Amino acid sequence: MREEEIEKLRGLVRDCVSKHLYSSAIFFADKIAALTNDPTGVYMQAQALFLGRHYRRPFHLLNASKIVLRDLRFRYLAGGTEGVGLVFVDAR
Repeated sequence: MREEEIEKLRGLVRDCVSKHLYSSAIFFADKIAALTNDPTGVYMQAQALFLGRHYRRPFHLLNASKIVLRDLRFRYLAGGTEGVGLVFVDAR
């Protein structure tokens, strides 16, 4: 896919997140992560999953891709998903 088409998809994900359409944001972020091998796509997918209250999925996505070791923002998101997920599971 061309870079400008990927940028349109990224804009679409940002637009969906700003409108609280997290299911749509997850769908399009998954397409970006699958089409590109860019860590930003994986981060965008993990962030959309977290905002959509899928707390375990972004944690496993970030750990499986070994992306957590590269950048502080990935570690912050992984730590947030793990902490919220544990509190949420314990509350049941």
